[in-house]
Amino acid sequence: MQTGSTNIKMKYNFLPINQIEIFLISETHFTSLSHFSIPGYNISYITHSDGTAHGDTAILIKPTIAYYELLKYTDAEIQVTPIKIKGPLNDITIAAVYSPPKHNLKAYQFQKFFHTLGKTFIVGGELNSKSTLWGS
Repeated sequence: MQTGSTNIKMKYNFLPINQIEIFLISETHFTSLSHFSIPGYNISYITHSDGTAHGDTAILIKPTIAYYELLKYTDAEIQVTPIKIKGPLNDITIAAVYSPPKHNLKAYQFQKFFHTLGKTFIVGGELNSKSTLWGS
């Protein structure tokens, strides 16, 4: 039988055991009162503009990776935590994204958001995109 603290320790071990260097998180539910850390990782995150605990995103990143935080992008439809890292050929933007399912985003809204990321980027998260192709 595992104790609660052992269970938490095992969850924290997932990142180093699997050699995860950058980890994107959606729906953190952080507020300005939230305090979160995992040993061996820096964190960049955004809280919801209305100050309540819902939505939001975060990125955990190994301190051995040179990066800097970019301007966070937040509105009711899309919440983003972006960072920029030095790549071997180009700098690359990495962004954790959350879009609540209650919104029906249009292509122009995604284009506006993608434009903020620059030419080279990776986006991961929960976009809750709807399409008639899969019956939504």
